[in-house]
Amino acid sequence: MFNIIPQPVSILINQDRKGFTLHAGTTISPYPFAEEFASFVRKTLNKKVYLHEDTGEERSIILKIDESIEHDEGYTIKCENRRVFINARTETGLFYGLQTLKQMLLQTDGKLPYVELTDYPRFSYRGFMLDCGRYFYTVDEIKRIVDLMALHKLNVLHWHLTEDQGWRIEIKKYPLLTEKGSKRSHTNFNNKPHSGYYTQDQVKEIVAYCHDRKIKVIPEFDVPGHNVASIACYPELSCLDRKLEVATHWGVKHDILCAGKESTYKFVYDVLDELIELFPDKIIHIGGDEAPKTRWCECDKCKEKLNELGLVNMDQLQGYLANEAAAYLKKKGKKAICWNEAIKGGNVEKDNITVALWRDKTKASIEWANGGNPLIAECFTPYYVDYPYGMHPLKSVYMFEPRKIHGLTSLGGASVIGVESPIWTEYVTSFEKMTYLCFPRWLAVAETGWNNVNKKGYAKFIKTAEFFCDILKGMGITPAPKEYW
Repeated sequence: MFNIIPQPVSILINQDRKGFTLHAGTTISPYPFAEEFASFVRKTLNKKVYLHEDTGEERSIILKIDESIEHDEGYTIKCENRRVFINARTETGLFYGLQTLKQMLLQTDGKLPYVELTDYPRFSYRGFMLDCGRYFYTVDEIKRIVDLMALHKLNVLHWHLTEDQGWRIEIKKYPLLTEKGSKRSHTNFNNKPHSGYYTQDQVKEIVAYCHDRKIKVIPEFDVPGHNVASIACYPELSCLDRKLEVATHWGVKHDILCAGKESTYKFVYDVLDELIELFPDKIIHIGGDEAPKTRWCECDKCKEKLNELGLVNMDQLQGYLANEAAAYLKKKGKKAICWNEAIKGGNVEKDNITVALWRDKTKASIEWANGGNPLIAECFTPYYVDYPYGMHPLKSVYMFEPRKIHGLTSLGGASVIGVESPIWTEYVTSFEKMTYLCFPRWLAVAETGWNNVNKKGYAKFIKTAEFFCDILKGMGITPAPKEYW
């Protein structure tokens, strides 16, 4: 049996029938992503695969669109008579078939037995989140992470780009956001400055790279909290017009965007306009977590807005702000995701928003899902992989069942559209530390996102994870040693 993550729905192997072997003249159907497969084979197996421009049946690896396959991301693989046939309903399915083929070839040095394989995912949303607000990661480092996620069929990059400690994306209408907001003087008691941001051209480059690997990119612009960096640039965005510096210490900050000023709404809409142009996928994350209302309760404009709207409390004012941002996105053909704190007031309009659950003592997000509204499970325990393995061990990540979160009914479980695991980077200062924390835990997330709960077996997964961690080491990636899992 092959080591494959995520494991396929079904696989049949017959050693007595002719299979497939990479050879000097191996060719593949000329889809756009076939060159990436050929490059992978060259680099990892030191064997060559050529794109075959003709339409004949002489290719070695034949990719074919087949509308009889039920699932949009599903595919079949058949290795027989010295050829590989991959059929799928969509190009995304063909791409995933090639990812499985890569994994099989890695284990056999390019020689496969007769194989019949059928596969399709459980969840349509299979995400990972990278926080570049606390520490900046280079374009090349992001691409390396994207390659690993694509290999294991995760299909959403949630890109956290705005923070108290740094604004990381160029917004042309507000140049100070990167001229000043992307730089901090030091970090938590050290004397080292930190800076960095992505130009709009770099953003387009990363988005295109992800799309080539069938990964959607969802930017996060946090509203109203986590905005000290933007307030440092434009003090009028805050309730008290305070002159602040970009935050240098971690933790939740009391200075957030003012919900009582029309200038705040204009700022939010202007930033969203540029994000909409840069990120063609239909979703924008508008944050909403960790937004204390201390300043709002001191602010005459916020209190006036509350009374004008007939709202009961400041949590409802945050819900109003989320509604306004989501409605603006809807007019532009986009949808919004927010963290579960944004729905605490109970007045968020359900048609426009998907909720991301990380930790919710009020159970508002459970009520949300039980009402039939979409929910993404990225629960703090065990999916926050920036925490040590001793707190969130690999087995807990692997065994986590998103549709059985405490309090969900059968309807609420059906409302869970997928899973996502974040890497927050307050204490993750290097690419090596990031990969140590993410792997092999993100392999377990990929397994849950793709496979039915009834197929899970931790003992088998451990052996497969060991195999892939050895592969990762050969690719220059640093996973955690097994004794820490």
